Amino acid sequence: MADRDSDSDDTDLLDLADRDAVIRFLERNDVALPEGLTIEKIKSRGCWWAIDNESFSFRVERHPSGLFPSTSPSGRGMPTPARWHIRKRYTYDLTTGEWDVAELMREFAFDAGLLVDAEFEQFPNKDMWDQALAHAGDAEDPEEVLDEQLALTQQMYRDAFEDVPEDHLEEMLTVLEEAFWRRAGMD
Repeated sequence: MADRDSDSDDTDLLDLADRDAVIRFLERNDVALPEGLTIEKIKSRGCWWAIDNESFSFRVERHPSGLFPSTSPSGRGMPTPARWHIRKRYTYDLTTGEWDVAELMREFAFDAGLLVDAEFEQFPNKDMWDQALAHAGDAEDPEEVLDEQLALTQQMYRDAFEDVPEDHLEEMLTVLEEAFWRRAGMD
């Protein structure tokens, strides 16, 4: 059982009839949560609750986006162009005070239009690409300059998305390369 504070009593265990009661139990008893899980995440993302006399469980879906930060502090706003969809089931055993965490689904997805917009139309990358295109226009061999810039970007994506399946990564890089050459007028 979790370390309990002096304000809690055994009736807390008997009143776990719904989601709100479980959240109150977690808050009042200062239950240590699995890594990455917070009370706020449970409140906002917890779903598919199952509660009985010995345990409770819920699912939480996360959408880590790696290279692309959230567009607002609340996480609301323009969706990120590339992210994981990870669904986990968290089960807390009331008799032992132990958590069991099971990953139910892990899938990577990206939106080509949002990816191009994030890379070429939003700051700070927009300035970088505008400068690279201007530099290429002044260069003796514009294609070489553009190839160098594209190689740097490809390496950055490979480093940032090293756990993404290769076919998805290649597809993302192809989308960026085609958009880059189109912007350079060399498609």
